Amino acid sequence: MASATAQQSVPSLYRSFLRVINKWPADPIRPTRNMKTALRSQVTESFRSPLTAGTGSQDTLASRIKDAQVQLEALQKITHNEFKQKYPLSPKLLTPASNPNYYSKLVDMLEKETAKKNFEAIGKKGPTFFQKLFRTAK
Repeated sequence: MASATAQQSVPSLYRSFLRVINKWPADPIRPTRNMKTALRSQVTESFRSPLTAGTGSQDTLASRIKDAQVQLEALQKITHNEFKQKYPLSPKLLTPASNPNYYSKLVDMLEKETAKKNFEAIGKKGPTFFQKLFRTAK
């Protein structure tokens, strides 16, 4: 009975992973080699890999499901910016006394580079990926 429940939860868990991965922001600097692509590939490979046959295969399935649920929860926390909200960056860190405009110049430089390469339009719909990453709310 437990194995049937575990096997039914596998497709649901897989769909949950895909939903979280679809929310992951794209990297405009490396559109073909980014975290979103790597996550999708890893999840697909993990869910397609067969269980080891033999005794204890139900334990293996249950433990793999438990591990996947822990990993899914961690990804959900990252996509919801839970840690950014729990541990906000201080303005001193973002504007160091030795070079207070360092991060804003870095963001501007990265955005100009991506615009040069004709990637997706940057900055038209709210803050960009880099602005969210390096700047605090005003």
